[in-house]
Amino acid sequence: MAHDDFYWGPLARGIFIMLLWCTLLVGRFYPMHLMWYVPMLIFLGLFLRPLLIRTGLHHIFSVLAAKPGDYIWEKRTRKRRAEVERRERDKRYRYRREKDPRLPKNW
Repeated sequence: MAHDDFYWGPLARGIFIMLLWCTLLVGRFYPMHLMWYVPMLIFLGLFLRPLLIRTGLHHIFSVLAAKPGDYIWEKRTRKRRAEVERRERDKRYRYRREKDPRLPKNW
């Protein structure tokens, strides 16, 4: 069986566990809603993950969720590369024997 990268995060897991525990409260105070509440829990627990994987919604959401992080990382990388290139260029011009006419006077 192929390993997929789909997993429930701690928030989703916590919400599902809370819903399971709330079954007791729903059964105690709202027994008429129990016939809808239990099938909803069964759907969430057993059928939602395969449905998200088969329809491709998980992949779409994971790509959209990763885009802002990728953009920030690329921006940092571009800034760092420009800084390193600037430092190398400065070092190359600073330690030359003859002065480059394009440089400022007190370089």
